[in-house]
Amino acid sequence: MHWLDTHNQTIEPLNSHTGQPKTTMYTEKYPDGSLALFFNSLDENQAGKYSCIGTYASNVVMSKSITIETIIAITWENAPLDQHPILGEDFPIRCKVRARPAPVVDWLYNGELIRTNDRYIIEKFALTIRNVQESDDGVYTCRASVQTTGELRERPIKVEVYTRPSIEEISGPIEITEGEPGSILCKASGKPPPILSWIKSLTHTNLSNVDRFSVDPYNGVLSISEVKREDAGEYECTATNPAGIATMNILVNVIVKPKIMEFMNETVVENKPVNIMCKAFGRPPPDVSFRKLTLEKHYVMGPQPNDDRIIVINKADDVNGETVGNLTIMNALTSDDGLYECVAKNRGGYAHRNGHLTVEYPPSFRSMSNVTVWSWDKRPVNLTCIAESIPNATIRWTLYGDQEIKSLPMMKQIGNGPISILQVTPTNTRYYTNYKCIAVNLHGTREHIIELREAKRPGYLLDVKMTEISATTIAFALVPPQHPDLPVTAITVQYKDDREIWTQARNMTWSVAHSAPGRYVIENLKPLTSYDFRFAAMNDVGLGNWGNDYHEVTPGKTVPKQPKILVPLTNEEYDVSQYNNQYEVGWNTPADNGEPIDVYQMKYCQIRRVVGEWEVLHETCRTAEIKDRNRHWLRDLNSDTIYRIELQAHNVMGFSESSFARFKTARESTGITVDYTVISAAGDTCKIAVAAITTAVLLLSLAI
Repeated sequence: MHWLDTHNQTIEPLNSHTGQPKTTMYTEKYPDGSLALFFNSLDENQAGKYSCIGTYASNVVMSKSITIETIIAITWENAPLDQHPILGEDFPIRCKVRARPAPVVDWLYNGELIRTNDRYIIEKFALTIRNVQESDDGVYTCRASVQTTGELRERPIKVEVYTRPSIEEISGPIEITEGEPGSILCKASGKPPPILSWIKSLTHTNLSNVDRFSVDPYNGVLSISEVKREDAGEYECTATNPAGIATMNILVNVIVKPKIMEFMNETVVENKPVNIMCKAFGRPPPDVSFRKLTLEKHYVMGPQPNDDRIIVINKADDVNGETVGNLTIMNALTSDDGLYECVAKNRGGYAHRNGHLTVEYPPSFRSMSNVTVWSWDKRPVNLTCIAESIPNATIRWTLYGDQEIKSLPMMKQIGNGPISILQVTPTNTRYYTNYKCIAVNLHGTREHIIELREAKRPGYLLDVKMTEISATTIAFALVPPQHPDLPVTAITVQYKDDREIWTQARNMTWSVAHSAPGRYVIENLKPLTSYDFRFAAMNDVGLGNWGNDYHEVTPGKTVPKQPKILVPLTNEEYDVSQYNNQYEVGWNTPADNGEPIDVYQMKYCQIRRVVGEWEVLHETCRTAEIKDRNRHWLRDLNSDTIYRIELQAHNVMGFSESSFARFKTARESTGITVDYTVISAAGDTCKIAVAAITTAVLLLSLAI
């Protein structure tokens, strides 16, 4: 017996040596003589009619046939679980199913059965979505069923709509600066987010792995560690995702920082025109401006508003990146001499350089103030001549009659310019004359006259008048002599009583510059004493002759002079305290008239204005006695109140005349406090200290 397959080919028996079948089909003979047909792994292609053939008695053929039908379970052959249509295109969602009997396939979306319409086309192995939109995202169910077998299977397919890359437009060229780090941003969108790359258009070089360049493929930034001039040009940014590719060309300009190529020192003669040129390079061509370093602001373009002699002009060459700035001064003055700054500026930064303008001019003696020089007693003097000029002047000296000083003894010239000193020792009167300083440079000659005069001691005082007298002091009003030569620097007085001779006299000298105008006071005199006074003026030459004799008798001892309360000089009727409850009073120390002042008596009362007159509120008056000082704090005052102060000085002879003043306290507290222990007298300090101790004892008692 043997078996024939569907093609009438004999099916091989089981391999007797290995016991393993050679193919997916094989035959095997059983002990009872029957021959079995085995399928190792049934395949749908093996369906069909199989025949068992037997030969009996060597010539009788017998056969029996059997038909095999295969059933195939539902199988997903091409139905990816994730599928990605592209926005705006038609897209078939693939779902190829194999089964036997043939399956029926339908589609669901969000649980709803999909039918063919304007949006969907149901095909044999796909669901086509027309004009895909982002709203088409979701899970679609491919459902397959075999009616004869009752098999049903579902395939959920996740659909995510992709969008092609899109690069955001850039309005103009990108600018980066030479010598600095730079970056260029290529902003792209798409789904999924695209990967970005850069190439330089001219060389087609991928910049991801090039020296100085780096690319971030996710945010699209092209970074340059140090920008060079040759980095200018066109760059191509490419954005790629599974939906497609987008490119954009971006123009990059390299800003070249300004550099000053030429700015030379210039020289001009006074009253002549001069042009100061500054040449600068940069991309874009820089703006060039000028400033004199002694001025704060730069010159403006064109004529200057306050000085139309000065004109500034710029000329730019866009091709070569050069700008030539010209600062023109039409009629140069000596004040134009000095340092000038050229500043070149563009979007990349600025550069500056200093240059000097020298304005040459003939000699000038404008800095010289000495017209007359004094000497006396053959005292050597220096006559100084300072000639300002560019270039420096040469100086020579002559007498006013053009007599060369080289021929005269007792003279010596030190320095030939621009500073020259003529040392003169006037051994006789002929040297007291006019001297001529002559300065010369290539632009001219100038002369200056210096007069050497003989100085003398001052003469007598013009006036001596006694203005005030007491038992121990006398005050004079003194008018010093006129000084056609040297000014009077001091006045000296000699004084003695009429029983003494002048060799026993006492001296007192006042500096004219540091004394009160016209007031000169002699102190520590004796009461009821007859005094003689004589005066002399002093200048740099020496003390003048004694003169202006004066005789006076001091009066006897009496009460002190009136003390004067010191208040600010204002147009108000009263001083204003900065405190609301206190006021400090100060006064000068008056002459004691022969007996020392032992106490000051101060009375202070509240006052008010009644029909234009001040009325004293006597019930408010208080009295204070002050010793050994001429300042006193009035305390515990009422705020916003006017007070009158009456002050008298006292010695053993009695009280002086009264001195009066008014003041007003502040309206409210200023928050300022005064440490009375520092500024008050010892007696008051003790009172405050005792008060503090008492407080301490009270606190201690409370604690106990």
